[in-house]
Amino acid sequence: MELQEWIDGAFKETDTDYTIAGMNILYKEEKEYLKKGVKLLCDKLHPSSVLEFGFGKGWTATEFQAQGVKRHVILEPNKENYQMALDWKDKYDTDVEIVNIFSWQYETDEKFDLVYDDRLEAISEERHEIQMKKIIPLKQWYAGNALQSDNRKISDYPIFFKMDGINYVQSLAKYGEYKSCQLSI
Repeated sequence: MELQEWIDGAFKETDTDYTIAGMNILYKEEKEYLKKGVKLLCDKLHPSSVLEFGFGKGWTATEFQAQGVKRHVILEPNKENYQMALDWKDKYDTDVEIVNIFSWQYETDEKFDLVYDDRLEAISEERHEIQMKKIIPLKQWYAGNALQSDNRKISDYPIFFKMDGINYVQSLAKYGEYKSCQLSI
């Protein structure tokens, strides 16, 4: 997919999921898993600042706010989703910043308590990794999520729970030690 197609792509709802430019970004059944995963992360780390990649439907962003995050930066490259994030932001009086760019375009010297990676990995993973090595210090807390584990055992994850009989893992590692999870339903 071309980057401009992603930027301009329509955000649509289907019976089972949400898409941008026809590509799945969220399954509807993920909502409670994602919210619980964020709650467990916050219970463990108590972050006051979060850098989050992707807005989606705002489920994780809303949960971070419910957990008391004071500084929240969300990077969202899709124009329609970005506007939804701006509308969402108006509900909060904390320091929330919504930036309409891809993760690899983000420049900052700011340090965050947690970097939460919930973006679609199909969009220029290599550029993302190169930029993250520049802006995220080694040993920075970095988290991702999956409804099923990748090739690691469930016991390899620091945060694991089961809902409705489905295994959910919330990966959490210091940046540089992180191995991404593949989202799979």
